[in-house]
Amino acid sequence: MKKILIAVDNDSTLEKIALNGFQLASQLNAEIALLSVVDLTMLITEGAVTPKEFADITINDYKKNQQMLIDTVFKDYKVWTFVEKGIPHEVILKVAQEWDADLIVLGTHGRTGISHLIMGSVAEKIVRHSEIPVFIIPSKS
Repeated sequence: MKKILIAVDNDSTLEKIALNGFQLASQLNAEIALLSVVDLTMLITEGAVTPKEFADITINDYKKNQQMLIDTVFKDYKVWTFVEKGIPHEVILKVAQEWDADLIVLGTHGRTGISHLIMGSVAEKIVRHSEIPVFIIPSKS
């Protein structure tokens, strides 16, 4: 394993996911890429903010969080960064293929019931469709 793609979003588990991915990558002396995906299908706005403006705000938030992870978790380790728009599982699989990743690391929100039915599971879709190994970090401690 020479290239590890770590997919993170802006939830409370991003540091846990990044740290687990970093520990694995450093043990394997692998390259790391951080990927965040702005899910355009979930953009619902009210008032004066347009979906495009909201997407731009979200992209900036992802970039700030990625930089925070680089500063606090990865420090001097070289990290590639990607912030893409689209359907998360599709974008993660596409970037993994284009970047030639050997492993995808991501978290799971652990949704069940109606929220799982409505939102689906990005992790589940990636596991089903990935051609490379997937390392899942549970969000529950």
